[in-house]
Amino acid sequence: MGLPVRASWFTLIALLPVLVQGYREDALPGWKGEVPSASSAQDERTKTCAPEKHTEYWGDLVKWGAEHKQMTWDNCCEACELHAASNLERGCNTWVWCGEEGGCGDQRLFGECWLKHQNDPSNPTVQSRGENTKWTSGVMLTASQAKQKSLRTMQEEEASLRRRTSKFNPRVFFDIEINGKAMGRIEFVLYMDEAPRAAENFRALCTGEKGTVPPGHEGAGGLYHFKGKHFYRIIDQFIDQAGAGTDSVFGGRFKDDPGGLKLKHDRKGLLSMANSGPDTNTSHFSILCSAAPHLNGHYTVFGEVVSGMEVVDAINKLANKERDTFPLGRAIIVNSGQLS
Repeated sequence: MGLPVRASWFTLIALLPVLVQGYREDALPGWKGEVPSASSAQDERTKTCAPEKHTEYWGDLVKWGAEHKQMTWDNCCEACELHAASNLERGCNTWVWCGEEGGCGDQRLFGECWLKHQNDPSNPTVQSRGENTKWTSGVMLTASQAKQKSLRTMQEEEASLRRRTSKFNPRVFFDIEINGKAMGRIEFVLYMDEAPRAAENFRALCTGEKGTVPPGHEGAGGLYHFKGKHFYRIIDQFIDQAGAGTDSVFGGRFKDDPGGLKLKHDRKGLLSMANSGPDTNTSHFSILCSAAPHLNGHYTVFGEVVSGMEVVDAINKLANKERDTFPLGRAIIVNSGQLS
């Protein structure tokens, strides 16, 4: 009779880990048999919240941040989670938090946590990005969405690098004076693959190689050239616009470039055509001074600033907040040309 008793004890001991495992899974839903370390738990939290410093995300506002302050971005993310749990259809999936002790500009204070909703948080729309953006933003992502976002970001960064470094993309320049004082040079790279019409138009207007504008066109009698033209419309932290007083090198309005329309107005320094509707491009253009997602799909992106952003900023400081077509000073392109 002793042998069966010993066998039962051995069996019980052998089954003990299985019994404990089953108990823990019942007692702690979602428990996987391991207690994650503090660092791995924080890594998973970071992935779920997907925070980005120096970034302000666009989105439909679901909670006003001025009356909703949190001490950390993690607290802001948690508030977004709680809002989403109680608002299943249009709950928060995007959050924007001010972590700067001195505030985040435009009277926005430390700790403000703005909760927003976007249709596709794995492909968030950026309102502004860069060192001058004081906000930290994030989106609520599932594991699969986080993977999609990471892959898309990597692909976009690779494409951006290719556009900046391709030997087939021309480099051109403006030399700028403000109120008669030399301010320096802005250099651009032009996206010939994505926006061949807009890029070629801008390149030729930098060199002046197309000669004299004929009667019946804007700038008639003058040269197809940016040299001597001024920035006639400047909007604070939005655009520096120029190109008046001449015409497109194609002799009038020309069509949008489909590839350029697909590019996003997602950062400062991009070149974007100005127009009065679809397929109405001429010689007018804007240099972006911040991201402008509301322009996406309506205006052709055809290049970007590669050096001289401080000159772009100096022009933008001439903005007249009461009348944007009456700048507070005169910024002139005193010379322009092609570098490569």
